[in-house]
Amino acid sequence: MIDLRNRWVELKSFEAYREWKTPRGFLCGTYASSVLLAYWQDQLDEQCSVNQLREKNSSQNDALIRTLQAFLQPIDYPTVPIQISLGLNRFFRRYHIPYRARATTVGSWQRTTKRIAAGEPVMIGLLQILGSKYKNHWVVAHGFMETSDGQRFYKIHDNWGKSAAIVPAKWVNGTISLVSQKKP
Repeated sequence: MIDLRNRWVELKSFEAYREWKTPRGFLCGTYASSVLLAYWQDQLDEQCSVNQLREKNSSQNDALIRTLQAFLQPIDYPTVPIQISLGLNRFFRRYHIPYRARATTVGSWQRTTKRIAAGEPVMIGLLQILGSKYKNHWVVAHGFMETSDGQRFYKIHDNWGKSAAIVPAKWVNGTISLVSQKKP
C-alpha cells in the first residue's frame, strides 16, 4: 500500500472558477454549490447541470447562480448542510438531472477523502466555533493531505477569490457530496 502521508491528493485545478466570488451577504452556500456543479459539468459529467443555465467549460455563471439561489437561499441567510442538500435535490428534480446531493454533519474527513480519491470534489462547511478564520463559510474541497504527525488539511476553492487555499480539517463540520442516480 502506498503511504500518502505528507502528499497532496488533489483534483484538477479550480483556477477556472477563481472569479466566482460571493459578492455579498451569506450567499457562500449558493456560490460553493455553483462551483461544485460547474466542476462536475466540466470535468466529470456534462449531465450534472443544465446547459440552458451554463454551457460546459463556460465562465458564465450568472444564470446558474440565480437559479440555485432560488432553491438554496431565497432569503440571504446563512445555511446548514441539510438545507443545501435539500435545495440541490429540489434543483435536480426540477431540471430532471440524474443526481442527488448527500449531506453529512459528522465524519467529514472520511467522506471528503473518499470522494476526492474517487475524483469528486466535496463542499465543506467551515465553522468559526471550530477555529475557522473564514468564520462560518461554505467552500469546495478538491485536495487533502495528512502529515506524518497526524495533522490533516484540505485544499479548497473558497469563493472569495482563492482557488487553492489550504485549511485545517479540524475547522470542518458538514459536507455536501453528489451521487449519480443514473441507471447502469
